[in-house]
Amino acid sequence: MRGYKAALVGRSSFIEVNGHKAQVQVAAKGAWQIDDVDKYTSAVIEHVVLVDVTDGLREFYICPGDPLRVDVRKRHDQFVSSKGGTRPRNPESKHSAIYPEQVRKWRNGWGRLA
Repeated sequence: MRGYKAALVGRSSFIEVNGHKAQVQVAAKGAWQIDDVDKYTSAVIEHVVLVDVTDGLREFYICPGDPLRVDVRKRHDQFVSSKGGTRPRNPESKHSAIYPEQVRKWRNGWGRLA
């Protein structure tokens, strides 16, 4: 990954780069999908590498895990609150999403894995 030594760790969605563990997520349609926001935000992985391949893009966002999860939780809670505290179409859903503009500050932040 960008000249850094990387190896798969466990399932193929986790890697280790220069001793840093990271989760890798790929977006092919403009956003990274989260099935269960509670499970996602309770994770403890050090870094999250978001890869956007939408419309032929190849953009990488190397996100610090804790700040990303705090942002995801905050946006999710704000959304649910704006709907009166219940998701409108499926009240039981824990779905959320991350959009590129929400993580732009971490674009090409390869130094986090140095």
